[in-house]
Amino acid sequence: MALSNNKDYSTINENFILFKACEQGDLQTLENSLNSLSSSDIKLIRDEQQATLVHYAARYGHLSILEYLVNNKNLDISQLRTEHGATCAHDAAVCDQVETLNYIFHYHQLNNHNRPDSFQKLRWTVRDEQGNTPLHLAAAYGSMRTLRYLIERESADPHIRSYNGFQPIHYAASSGHISCVKLLLSIAPDTVNEQTNTLLTPIYLACQYGSNDTIKILSSCGANFNLRDENGLNCLHAACQSSHLHVVQWLVDTQNANIDDVDYMNNTPLHYAAAVGNEAILTYLLEKNAQIIASSNGNTPLHVAAENGHQAACAILIERGSCSVTLRNSSQLTPVDLANQYGFPELANELRLRKTSLPYYENSSPVSSKIQLENATIIRLVVKKRNVERFDAANQVDENELTTNTTNEMN
Repeated sequence: MALSNNKDYSTINENFILFKACEQGDLQTLENSLNSLSSSDIKLIRDEQQATLVHYAARYGHLSILEYLVNNKNLDISQLRTEHGATCAHDAAVCDQVETLNYIFHYHQLNNHNRPDSFQKLRWTVRDEQGNTPLHLAAAYGSMRTLRYLIERESADPHIRSYNGFQPIHYAASSGHISCVKLLLSIAPDTVNEQTNTLLTPIYLACQYGSNDTIKILSSCGANFNLRDENGLNCLHAACQSSHLHVVQWLVDTQNANIDDVDYMNNTPLHYAAAVGNEAILTYLLEKNAQIIASSNGNTPLHVAAENGHQAACAILIERGSCSVTLRNSSQLTPVDLANQYGFPELANELRLRKTSLPYYENSSPVSSKIQLENATIIRLVVKKRNVERFDAANQVDENELTTNTTNEMN
């Protein structure tokens, strides 16, 4: 829905027709509608993101419409920006409209006899509100033709940074645009290990995104897997956090990544896999003999899985990782406490039931092996029953059934 100063239905509908004309390259409709409007009036025609007719013409690559708006209606396109500060040059770069972008950069040299001197030139260095240039956006959106044009024809510098410290290589790597990554590295190989304001490297972002091909290209160009972000996370942590099992396997199996490496809060890859509840990564790391380590706040991976409500992850950590259900963190909270605190009462009951069935229950007095076995047997019997509430297991198993099964297991 389009916006203008007068937001009645007829005006909104008229604006929609104008934007549609720019999309479809319908110059005739546009001329008929804008004939009596001044440049000041045309600048007020905006969509919900404050994009103008110029932005739409640039996105869809309709040069005839762009030329009409610039030459006939005398629009200063350098002053027209969206709510995020994007110019038509940014939009053309995103949509890989090379011919349009070339016109935007050089229209001053063409038919400029009636153009006011106050009009500013748009160059490849123009930034949006985040400091991104058309070069950044071409890399981010995989606009390969535009990327090559900007570097080869406009002498754009691949080292340029956005306000958050991203270079074009960071955007290309974070989106898995392999061709863009290759081109940028061929022009500026020294950017392979460059870090953003938060110390993110291109390969860290590629691991976060999950593109194996991009990771391998960066690796072949000398990317360092062990560089850390501002919180001490490396590529393995990022891959676990983003649930990319194939990246985790590649890092561990081919690059000898340390599966017990800790960040600045002493969190291991297991902690990050537990936080997102990725059962496959947890299983893989535990099979590789990952150690159960408490973070700086005393949380084990089981604490983390519990506070995020990941029941299956909790089961894996208990059964395969021997995580303690009763261990308290620095706030004196157990995984059961955290599950309750964060709104997962069913998981808390499950963990509480598992706690009472531990062969060596830390918080209880010594009990006979027969009683321990009976507790464990209760759980196994309840699992086999349908529609049985786990937390009331002891009251829902027939005594004769329990005696028979307990005797069989002890024998």
